[in-house]
Amino acid sequence: MIDTKPTKLHEKNIKQYKKIFEKWDMWDFAYFDGKDYYFLTLYEQVLKGITGYLILDCKGHIVPFVQAKASALSLIRFNTMIHGAMQEMVPQMRKNMTPYKEVVSLLSKYKTNLVSKHPKLESSVEKVIQYTTHALGNSTRIEEFINKLGHLQRFATREHGYFDDEILKAMKEESVKYNAMMYEYGLNEFDMMNDYQQIINVLSEGSSTIPFADRKKINELLKAAMQSNNGSLKRTMQEFDDGFMEVNVQLNPANLEQSFDEKMSKSGLKAFEEKIVPIIRNPL
Repeated sequence: MIDTKPTKLHEKNIKQYKKIFEKWDMWDFAYFDGKDYYFLTLYEQVLKGITGYLILDCKGHIVPFVQAKASALSLIRFNTMIHGAMQEMVPQMRKNMTPYKEVVSLLSKYKTNLVSKHPKLESSVEKVIQYTTHALGNSTRIEEFINKLGHLQRFATREHGYFDDEILKAMKEESVKYNAMMYEYGLNEFDMMNDYQQIINVLSEGSSTIPFADRKKINELLKAAMQSNNGSLKRTMQEFDDGFMEVNVQLNPANLEQSFDEKMSKSGLKAFEEKIVPIIRNPL
């Protein structure tokens, strides 16, 4: 474990670049580029938020701007991925999966009944059962992503006090897998929209021997899924697509992970150049 507490030289140089009404905070972990350890200090004001960054080496010296920029990119990416895990992955992991379980249970229970009277419905029922069963495993898969990211974070912040490019690469892989999985989920849901409607139409005819309460329940579940797909999911998928267009990356449905890997690299760099670089205070 390296010493992550600011030295007197750290504090002296940090205060040298501090402006009036600003508070400063030096992160308690460093980025190791294979030669030296680099620490990030952020400056902020109550009303303005973050107003600047300063990169220092392990001894407290202020490094040149070019050196600071390279290290800051890695430090910001590390922090962004951890923040993303908490803000995006955790809520998805805790998502109520009861409706999905009920869809699978009811359609599996009455599959024979539905198909025997409506043979053309077989592929739709099979698809909904298959895709929804797969979606039921998402919370477990997301939990695994979170656990791996959490392990890497603890390794860097609590056990060693730093991270390197190898850890950053491993973290990115988990984030890419998560995004690819969520996009695939969206594609599957949209692919099932016609199947949902076909099942609803058949059950609404009232000629089925399926108990009324269960027919009503299936219809309610599928209609709720369609409503969600046309609302929040549609907006989310549009945000994904807009993100790819913004950085001119072609989304390949046949290789989602590669697409998201490229997109994350370019969008992260774009945001860094636009929002972070202008307020890095290291001298040229």
